[in-house]
Amino acid sequence: MVRNATRLFTVEEANGLLTTISPILSRLSEHSVRQEMLEEQLEEIMEEVRDDYRTALRPGWEELQIELEGNINHINNLNMELGQLGIEIDDPCLGVVNFNSLRGIETVFLSYRLGEKTVEHWHHLDEDFDCRKRMQKELDIIKQ
Repeated sequence: MVRNATRLFTVEEANGLLTTISPILSRLSEHSVRQEMLEEQLEEIMEEVRDDYRTALRPGWEELQIELEGNINHINNLNMELGQLGIEIDDPCLGVVNFNSLRGIETVFLSYRLGEKTVEHWHHLDEDFDCRKRMQKELDIIKQ
C-alpha cells in the first residue's frame, strides 16, 4: 500500500504561504458562494419542472446548468492547487483552511480564515472551525 505523507507545517511556514494562498482562497470563496446560489436557482427550476414540465422549455435554465458546471470546474482546480501545497480546505465559502502541525506529539490543525493577517488559531483534528483556539505563544506548536 502506498501512502502519501502528510506535510506538517510550523506556524512560520503556514504564515509564509499566506501571500500565495490568499488570492486562491479569495477566488475559491467567491466561486463556492456562487455555486450555492446557482444550485439554489436550479433547484427552484427543477421544483417548477416537477409541477409543470413546460417550465423546462423556459429560456435560461440550460445556461445556468452550464455556468454551474464551469463554476464546479474552477472550484476543483482551486482545491487541487491548495491540496498540492499540503493545505486542507475546511470551509470554502468562508475561506477557512487548515495546516497540519504538531502540538507536542499530537497532530493538530493550524487554522486560517481569509482576511486574517496571520495564522493565530489551532484546533484538534476531530474539531471544526467553530472550536478554534487562539494560540497564545503555544510553546508546543512546532517551530523552526
